[in-house]
Amino acid sequence: MKKIVNSISEKRYGDIEAYAEFEGISLSEFTELINGFLELNELPYMDRFEVPCAFHPQYEYHQLSCIVYSDGRGFHVDYDLTTDGELNDLTLRIDFLFTESGTLAVKVLDAYVM
Repeated sequence: MKKIVNSISEKRYGDIEAYAEFEGISLSEFTELINGFLELNELPYMDRFEVPCAFHPQYEYHQLSCIVYSDGRGFHVDYDLTTDGELNDLTLRIDFLFTESGTLAVKVLDAYVM
């Protein structure tokens, strides 16, 4: 997750393919989506994974949420992207699925506006 978010932050979208496959969206579509979002919202970049999120509502909030699939095939992660520590309304969706060999297959599904 960290390497993917940091690749987005550094606008090295092609590097993501070293860590994950794109499923349901191509690398070029994903790149266009992220760059279009940045341009439309006049944002210079996405934060790196290590940048703390400054959003602290009255309720419990987690920038990264994980849902384990009930069939045991893996888990799904939503990660709220930020700029300057502030939420920017774009959420990254990734699946981590167990393979027959016992490793994890990482699949970038999308990025969507929350």
